[in-house]
Amino acid sequence: MNNIKSVGGFTGRFALAYIIFYIAVGVLFLNLQHVLPAASRTALDFYEPYNLGFDNLVAQLLLGAFLALVLYPFYDLLVKGDRGLLILFAALWGVSLLGNLEPKPGSIEGMIYTQTTFLEHFLVIIAGAIQFICFSLVFLRWEQRLGQGDIRQGDRSPVMPLNGRKAGEIAGGQGGETATSPAGAESAAPARWLRGYTLRFTLIHVIIYWVVGSLFYEISGYEEALATMEAFELWRPLESLGMVMAVFFGQIGRGAFLALILYAFYNTYMSRQNGWLLLFGLLLGLKVFPALFTPFESLGAYSTQIDHVFQ
Repeated sequence: MNNIKSVGGFTGRFALAYIIFYIAVGVLFLNLQHVLPAASRTALDFYEPYNLGFDNLVAQLLLGAFLALVLYPFYDLLVKGDRGLLILFAALWGVSLLGNLEPKPGSIEGMIYTQTTFLEHFLVIIAGAIQFICFSLVFLRWEQRLGQGDIRQGDRSPVMPLNGRKAGEIAGGQGGETATSPAGAESAAPARWLRGYTLRFTLIHVIIYWVVGSLFYEISGYEEALATMEAFELWRPLESLGMVMAVFFGQIGRGAFLALILYAFYNTYMSRQNGWLLLFGLLLGLKVFPALFTPFESLGAYSTQIDHVFQ
């Protein structure tokens, strides 16, 4: 395998570019954050979306490496595809920030569950957009200069579902990433395919979210945690009917949003024999990993309070 396209080389370049732009945007963000009145930055001070402490920078470097490994199976789509810049930016900004599992400023979960102000959400969303669009531009140009395809040239055909996929239908392409569409798919309206896919993705997302969320709520002592943990002081009351409805409809919107962001990866994971693992990796890497690599100060506050609750 070409050394430039090796997993190690890709991961190293990705992680390096990731931490550089995290630091660059973090410096600007923290200067702006400190200008805000203390009452207007409560959530920012607690969750610390940008933290330039040494421990957290190491965590962010590791996060960049993990994200690289998750996205590497989609290398040709991102680096050689015509829409690589948009897809990479949407995956990082849309899923790892807005779709993050942690209810931090700038995330959909944070908008639903916490009383974080609009200004705090807005600042983190804008900072994240600047960070990830700059990162995507530089990283893809870097890969291009190393001879790994031209991001301006690639398949311009719309993403179409590969219903009834069989091994014999997989056509050419490196790593089996290109596959034939089902008979008549070329004449089908892309909007109809997209609508059906989004509905199915959203339905499954909402069902699993409610089942797993309800079980986790019952077994993890959330009721006592909500009453005692400092981390939950910013949360809205969860027992009201209005909050239940907000969570329900909020997850419908979140599921549809995630479906649209991940639709660009559809043909790649559907054309692979173990494509479900690729989709699982995307969801785990882009939604869960960023929540695990929270600034260590906030993570320490969580773990201290959790130990207290479950003693």
